[in-house]
Amino acid sequence: MEHSTFSDIFYDLLQEKGLNRKQFSEQSGIPYTTVIGWTKLGRLPDYSALIKLADFFDCSLDYLTGRRDEYGRAAPSDFNSDEQALIGTYRQLSAENRELVHQLIDGLSKRT
Repeated sequence: MEHSTFSDIFYDLLQEKGLNRKQFSEQSGIPYTTVIGWTKLGRLPDYSALIKLADFFDCSLDYLTGRRDEYGRAAPSDFNSDEQALIGTYRQLSAENRELVHQLIDGLSKRT
């Protein structure tokens, strides 16, 4: 999906994490006034904020700046292609479906 502004990208990432702006601010350590500047005033994050955002959302700087339509994360080299695909699919799930996956994994791991 194409994004026209940083604000659009940021809102999409918040939605994926199931967070509002205040919750994001509290969890990331980025001041709420800064977040409001990005979302309401059209300001852009500075270099250090972009790094924090990429780390928090586990995405690339290119994705944050609208240069790529995919997260562009570097997958750990010890993951095989099936594991990488599974992680990619998991990251696209809603928060509710992620919780279901966690419950399933917990149930399966207790059986072994």
